[in-house]
Amino acid sequence: MTYLSLDYGTSKTWLAYSVESFCFAWKTVPTRTLLEELPKYIREKWAKSIVIGMPYNIDGTMSRHGKRVQEFAHKLEAIIEIPIILHDERLSSSEASMAFGEDGEYGDIDAEAARLILIDYLKTLS
Repeated sequence: MTYLSLDYGTSKTWLAYSVESFCFAWKTVPTRTLLEELPKYIREKWAKSIVIGMPYNIDGTMSRHGKRVQEFAHKLEAIIEIPIILHDERLSSSEASMAFGEDGEYGDIDAEAARLILIDYLKTLS
């Protein structure tokens, strides 16, 4: 099954996708155009589900940004017909920073965070 993963941001959203059990950081999309462009990306990657990183606070409570993510997910449900999964993304950006160095000198930290969200979700399935 192919999944598309989103690390939703206020100005940009980062996408990753899976092929079988391999996950790839893919692209950055302006958040303002995401709803109109996402159906095209779903078709392009033959995605069967979308995994959206849910930014909880470290204590498990809903973050302010988490409410924006929930609102986006509700809008998305109205325009696509595949399942949407909200997956805990706590510490994904920190893990990506550690992988690439604090200043991102080795890659796109946010795209890597989208990939790590997807990897973590896929682990829950096995």
